[in-house]
Amino acid sequence: MIMINTDNVFETALKLLNAFLIGVCCIFLLSACSSEKYKRTGDESKSISAEVSISGGLIRGLISDKKTNSLKQYHGIPFAAPPLGKLRWAPPAPVIPWAGTLDATSHGRYCMQPETTGIGIYIGTRSNPSEDCLTINVWTRANKVDEKRPVMVWIHGGGLLGGAGFEQSGEALTKKGVVLVTFNYRLGRLGFFSHPELSAESPKGVSGNQGFRDQIAALHWVKENITKFGGDPNNVTIFGESAGSFSVSALQASPLAKGLFHRAIGQSGGIFWPMSHRSIDRPWAPSDEKLGMMLAEALVGEALVGEGGNASLDLLRAMPADQVIAAAESSPALSALEYIPTVDGEVLPDEISFIFARGEQADVPTMIGNNANEHEAVMDLFTCINGSGIDGFNRFKMGLLGEVFDEIGSLYPSDSEQTILQSWEEFSNDVNFTYPMRLWARAMSNVSSDVYLYWFNYYPPVADRQYKAFHGGDLPYVFGQLDMFGGNPVGTDFVDADTMMSIWTRFAASGNPNGKNIDGWEAFTPSNESYFILGSENAPARNLRTERMGLIEKAWDIRRVQGTASLPTVMPTGIKDLMRKCKGANS
Repeated sequence: MIMINTDNVFETALKLLNAFLIGVCCIFLLSACSSEKYKRTGDESKSISAEVSISGGLIRGLISDKKTNSLKQYHGIPFAAPPLGKLRWAPPAPVIPWAGTLDATSHGRYCMQPETTGIGIYIGTRSNPSEDCLTINVWTRANKVDEKRPVMVWIHGGGLLGGAGFEQSGEALTKKGVVLVTFNYRLGRLGFFSHPELSAESPKGVSGNQGFRDQIAALHWVKENITKFGGDPNNVTIFGESAGSFSVSALQASPLAKGLFHRAIGQSGGIFWPMSHRSIDRPWAPSDEKLGMMLAEALVGEALVGEGGNASLDLLRAMPADQVIAAAESSPALSALEYIPTVDGEVLPDEISFIFARGEQADVPTMIGNNANEHEAVMDLFTCINGSGIDGFNRFKMGLLGEVFDEIGSLYPSDSEQTILQSWEEFSNDVNFTYPMRLWARAMSNVSSDVYLYWFNYYPPVADRQYKAFHGGDLPYVFGQLDMFGGNPVGTDFVDADTMMSIWTRFAASGNPNGKNIDGWEAFTPSNESYFILGSENAPARNLRTERMGLIEKAWDIRRVQGTASLPTVMPTGIKDLMRKCKGANS
């Protein structure tokens, strides 16, 4: 047995948590927005034109000048009132109707987020963000309002810290016969914030998960308005990647979202770890309301936090939004937990894993999976934080899965520098992605709807093909945006993108991904452990990394019995500086 100094285990695990959440979940991808001129077409009573009357008023979008299958785009449509002033941290309020015609030809602003986030290939820079950001975008090729095309609602990733809905385009995906909707939602501590005074002003006595409430409000907008764009409000699929997939699992678990969607697709992420609670301290973290008080103290000073009435909340709401973001970023404890959703008692009445275990999640057809090399693009960050070689790998293993440390070596060999790095990447992928997605699939056996599990193994077009199927590498194929990462796509990439788009839209239409070029993809059950390899082989398979999954399951069973977190989440002083150092070295 290799001995590890247990005094450093907590600190090591904290480093790993932040490496995972900051380096992996924060994927911010930009796509170009159309600037094509609009034109009006056809009979206004039945045809879809540049001008559309929706809840809130009249909007004017873009129509590409093509003879057939014209692409119509509508951007920056408000779906809720701006969450400003007294509405900061409040549930989304109804949209404020506007006079005249709203210009929907350009996207809205980013929600408040750090100007620059991520590392390496995931670095994103966001200029001019705003709290007034709750807007929605629609792409459609329908010509008549009664076409009832399947609707796909995209939830963007970015670690619940950054990103925007308009970063993905529907230009290619809508050629497959669907209507695409994307939207923004509140992020960071403006989107996930509990506070005793917020709970007190709520009719249900709850606070937190404002970002998820925004997502639910966007789905209500879709239900009310999507027929105006040729979409079917009774055939809505939610889908997302990374934090977007986290959101899909949360919406499936939330009673407030029931009936607003009819299928679900989760790509590389699900919230199945032990969660923080709004008002209950956990062994690894204080309640989210206590964290809210910590943020209040950081912003307005300790002397004002304890004043009666709504003094501290009023002061917090009066603070410039960028100061709130900066305070959350600068505090080690707050930055570690600022994007973690909470069991608030309403949006999420219980931990997501418990809701799924009881079979109380939305009973809808579900397709989920992850990529073969999720962490490949951030391995330099992991080695910077933990050290390289066998010692670094051992620190990583102890911090991430110390309960079964002695058993890991046989399944993840480390007899050379090359095998260490490969095993390290595979181990991290298995614990953080493969196992949670399999857990999600197994939990769907508690409801009647089918669940389809996949393993993505295409090598996306990145400069020099330097990465394999890395975290986010599926997005160019799902949206047909093969230039997303600045690489040079070749013929096979276009074929693979067409296959992926066909699978996703076919599932959205029917709840079954099988069809042209895809045959034999069985629904997953705990007894068959069926999944489908999306790669050069495009083939059905069974028992994905069964022995490794069994080892991880053993560790998680220990945690369930002990009531401990999957990872400690309170970051001590000094770790933040190390993270900055390592991110800088790998940017």
